[in-house]
Amino acid sequence: MPSVPPDSRSAGERGPQRRWPLLPLAVLVGSLIIFAALSIASWTMYDQAENRLLEESTGEASQVLTVAVGGFKAPIEAAATVAQISDGDPDAFRAAMADQVGPAPRPFTWAALFRVGESEPVATIGPAVDLPVDGPTSAPAIAASASATDAPFLVIDRLSSGRRLGYAAVDQGSPAEYLVYAERQLNADPNVRTRTDEPFARLNYAIYLNSEQPDKLISSSLPASQLPIDARRASASSDFGDQQLLLVTTPIGQLTSWLFANLWWMVALVGLIVSVGAAWLTRSLSKRREEALALADDNARLYDEQRHIAETLQLSLLPQVLVPPPGGHVTARYWPAGEASLIGGDFYDAFQVDDKRWAVVIGDVCGKGIDAAAITGLVRHTVRASARNADSASEVLRDVHRALSDHQPSTFCTVCFFYVTVAEDGSQSMTIALGGHPSPVLRSAGGAVREIGEPGSLLGIFDPVLIDTIVPVSPGDTVVLYTDGLTDAPANQAVPIEELLALLGGEEGDEPVELLADSIRPLKRRRRPSGSADDTAIVVLRFGVPSIPDEMRPREGADVTESASV
Repeated sequence: MPSVPPDSRSAGERGPQRRWPLLPLAVLVGSLIIFAALSIASWTMYDQAENRLLEESTGEASQVLTVAVGGFKAPIEAAATVAQISDGDPDAFRAAMADQVGPAPRPFTWAALFRVGESEPVATIGPAVDLPVDGPTSAPAIAASASATDAPFLVIDRLSSGRRLGYAAVDQGSPAEYLVYAERQLNADPNVRTRTDEPFARLNYAIYLNSEQPDKLISSSLPASQLPIDARRASASSDFGDQQLLLVTTPIGQLTSWLFANLWWMVALVGLIVSVGAAWLTRSLSKRREEALALADDNARLYDEQRHIAETLQLSLLPQVLVPPPGGHVTARYWPAGEASLIGGDFYDAFQVDDKRWAVVIGDVCGKGIDAAAITGLVRHTVRASARNADSASEVLRDVHRALSDHQPSTFCTVCFFYVTVAEDGSQSMTIALGGHPSPVLRSAGGAVREIGEPGSLLGIFDPVLIDTIVPVSPGDTVVLYTDGLTDAPANQAVPIEELLALLGGEEGDEPVELLADSIRPLKRRRRPSGSADDTAIVVLRFGVPSIPDEMRPREGADVTESASV
């Protein structure tokens, strides 16, 4: 009979101990991979942002060069026009170019006026003219080129002749009669930075005429040893008369923020620290897992007890019986925010005040939990007590405000309260006041729907502004009261008041009030299918034909008008 390994059982028991350290190792490796990917992504985004900002800055610099070209073109063309108008008057030409020729910052070193086809100038300003008598850079050849093109402003490449650029334009006559030619002496050393303002302040640049060749370099902020630019670079071309200016740029340092430029290695460093910490934490949490499972059972039991207490307390805050005005029907609905938050601040009530008045109230106390429940009970009982002694709806709300103000913890609530008064002739009317609460909706028996009541201010903070509004009602009229859990929610989760009005306007008007109340809840569920963070209360009251008590009927033979006036 084969022998059993003496420690086979203990090896099986030790299996989990041998395996569980793999979890911290997996956490360490996984975290390192994630943070490495984040570090690479950070570098990639930085690199892309640098390239994008460099291209944008280069484009802006190119636009600056385009604008600067206008500073050369405009005076040349203007002088050609003056020459045409003055028939080549030398004095008129010199007057036109006097402010343009001279040492920097004036744009031109010297200028001359030629008749088209002639080599000798009509007039000059500045140093002596040294154009050749013949060849592509002679005055007749330049005039012929300017006359033959649709863009008569020319740029003459004389970089090899002492680093100069020539600018020429003929007049607009047909044919052209005069040529204006001017030159600008460039810096002997092109590798001298000449601009430090925006958009060049953060860029090193090289400006070429037509192509990126050493003999075509006009100006650069870099030494010759660093040209052509082969680091991070961008380029842009702009029109320069009949030529092109090529701008090549590279950033000085980084164009993005210091944080963005160094984010990749920060992410890597933080990732290393977090990965090691996460592995250590995973190992510690594994030891506490059993303790957490044991506590979970205790928490579940406590949760059930607290839920039972919350449900009992919530039910005690909501009336079990609602008393409508004579002949009327009333119902209410309460939809808590969630199963774990049964104690809310919404409340409602409907009760008889005396032989001629009935009261209906709905409100919302700020907050949740036991504190909100205590305030809710205070407000509800204050309303019931005040309604029997007050003469107006606003007076009831003022009593509520005073009760809240006397309460030490600062809080507030919104309340909609109204009396329903039955007159001796059986007619009914509402006297309504709103303390910062949404206006109720009245649907007439004929189908018209509107909001009623004048808006008032919150109760419990500052002395409220409250307005009594008297609204006559007829049998078949329906009034719907609601709390802001229905219409007040983030973004598109709120039910628009227009949607509620459309629902009420589309009802037949004779269905049971319970069905009407239930039809409102789908409006909220469509907007918030995953549940709501706020409680919602609904009260629906439909007026009927009240029976008139014998003591309220007119005496036989008495004049009805006189009885009503008394």
